[in-house]
Amino acid sequence: MEITLHNGQMTAVINSYGAELKSLRDADGNEYIWDGSDPSYWNRSAPFLFPTVGNLPNGRVIIKGQEYQMKQHGFCRDMEWEGRQLTPFSALFTLSENEESLQKYPYKFTLALKYTLEGRSLKMEFEINNTGDEEMLYCFGTHPAIRVPFQSCPGSSFEDYTVLFNRPESAGNPIYDKDAGAINLDNRENFMTTPQSIDLRYDVFEAIDTIIFDKVASDAVRLHDNNTGKEVEVRYHDFDMIAFWTPRRTAPFLCVEPWQGCAVTVGEDGRFESKLGVQRLAPYSGRTFTLEIEAK
Repeated sequence: MEITLHNGQMTAVINSYGAELKSLRDADGNEYIWDGSDPSYWNRSAPFLFPTVGNLPNGRVIIKGQEYQMKQHGFCRDMEWEGRQLTPFSALFTLSENEESLQKYPYKFTLALKYTLEGRSLKMEFEINNTGDEEMLYCFGTHPAIRVPFQSCPGSSFEDYTVLFNRPESAGNPIYDKDAGAINLDNRENFMTTPQSIDLRYDVFEAIDTIIFDKVASDAVRLHDNNTGKEVEVRYHDFDMIAFWTPRRTAPFLCVEPWQGCAVTVGEDGRFESKLGVQRLAPYSGRTFTLEIEAK
């Protein structure tokens, strides 16, 4: 099922499968989200990552002393959510544990995701609730694919764009070791052009797959078209990490991925409780994360 939101300035389309944003267009028809139409690049648009982010050692994780199998990025992106339209410009999607999820993740939970169009921005509020009587461990991440170049900038290319941070960032980014299938926190390189910017280059992503900030100071980044000055801003609240990914040369998008938790790291022992960035929720409590995408 798809729900369409409209406020006169922007139109958003959300699929109840994964509660995934599939389209975000302005009044002139310019699309800002990759639609997943070419699987040779990527067949998704903006999935949510729960209860893990990235891969696990051999696709397995140990929780409360028991081993569970879980795919990369968890399972909520591949489940049908319950959705309902609240107003012409807002909708709410919910997902709770079920027999299928309990085979992979032994906790009771409810996820609530509210989408709201506000002017030229789309706001996403994620509420994660522990509905059980024991502490719940989890990771959570977002993965929106922003079209680069923007459709409103037909003369620009991917490498005409710069990522601008709203605060200075560390110059050391941990490298994903493809042979080990893990992030090596001790092997770091500098991909910053300035303390607050990264110039996009396909060859960097071909070499290292993902630019990762395991400790991010900023709470907003702008994708800036250097030819026209046009921008898309992504604002994120309560996330400690962020990553940037595009699958290969000529891919017409950049994924901007605020995370709480990350993929397997070198030396990780397989226990969920020892994962880098793992979060904890007390029984019958909740936590909210916010993501906003604005077409400037």
